[in-house]
Amino acid sequence: MKKYISVASAVLVIGLLASGACKKPAEKAETASAKQSEPTAVIVFSIGESKIQHADLTEEKAGLGASLKSGDKLVTKAKAKVDIQFADGSAIRISENSQLEFATLALNAKGNTDTRLALVSGKVFAKVNKASKDDQFSVITPTAIAGVRGTSFLVDRTKPDKSVIKVLEGSVAVSPRVKALEGLSDEEIDANAGLKKVKESLEKAEIVLEKNESSLVKASDRAFGTNDTAKVAALDKDIPKAVTKLNGAGISKSEEQEINTIVTVDKGTADKIVKLNEENASGKLDEKSAAVNEAERKKVEEELTKRQEEELKRFKNVLVSAPKDLKTKQDLVNYYEKLEKIVMADGTSFIGAIVDQQGSTMIVHTEQGIKRINQADVQEVIYDFQTKTNL
Repeated sequence: MKKYISVASAVLVIGLLASGACKKPAEKAETASAKQSEPTAVIVFSIGESKIQHADLTEEKAGLGASLKSGDKLVTKAKAKVDIQFADGSAIRISENSQLEFATLALNAKGNTDTRLALVSGKVFAKVNKASKDDQFSVITPTAIAGVRGTSFLVDRTKPDKSVIKVLEGSVAVSPRVKALEGLSDEEIDANAGLKKVKESLEKAEIVLEKNESSLVKASDRAFGTNDTAKVAALDKDIPKAVTKLNGAGISKSEEQEINTIVTVDKGTADKIVKLNEENASGKLDEKSAAVNEAERKKVEEELTKRQEEELKRFKNVLVSAPKDLKTKQDLVNYYEKLEKIVMADGTSFIGAIVDQQGSTMIVHTEQGIKRINQADVQEVIYDFQTKTNL
């Protein structure tokens, strides 16, 4: 039986996934006392320009081995990407032009993790480990919450008026986010007829996405982000239409590729790169020690880059050896995002996605399946003959 975490309650507690509705003050105190530590997340791969803005207002380059804690923010520039690994082995990739806040990274006395990430803008890809039912992992945007377990998915906030969630594997529960309800107890909400109605609407609006499904959360930041009780109460009519399940708009090839090539490392390697980063940042290394440190860091970076290249090669091989079941041009363009028209020397032509190039052989995915074409037999390739319409 597939498992997922309900997020109906998440909208009430800053994206925290829980089994009930809002926590009462006493329950909040119990949770706080149960937390024994705040584990760090570690950068295990980074390319391009990006930086960490720590909660203590210091900044550093988002390089290999850098650590992040609750309250930190990571910002990526154009053509940058950063892979981050968490204490439980889960990992994310932050895409270019993104801002991600690490709202909560916590571990309680029973060893259960609570990871809450706030995507301000941009896109984040995630591979979440299967764990106990008490572990919590959620990604929130200004207007949406995605609660997950044992799954691969992405959250896209590249457009300010909408949030798109797509699932590659597993299940994700999605609901609108109303900031004014966060942190309020059941008693406080039930005492206000308008807020109680909004809470009930939120619970009904939640949808569960399964493999290859996606949803669009379209809501006004100004309306859903307000703390004005009267305005929040008026949201009741807008909540039911805020979340829409999208047909034919699942994970694309480029998105699946990003998820499948997220870098992860074993604990020994994670500890090593953190130590190297801390020693380098300490300013206490002499010239010789600094050179040794840099050589070690570079060696690890090269190994991880090689691993990513191998994963990319493996991914492309799977596209050829076990192609997706895409039977129409629309299916093909939805997945590959663009199709080419290949005109043969004998005058025939067909439309498909060029998956790979192996020597002089072009590998093309068409409605009839995978075709291998000798370039010598091709008269012309019309690139971007058909492209996917963006959401």
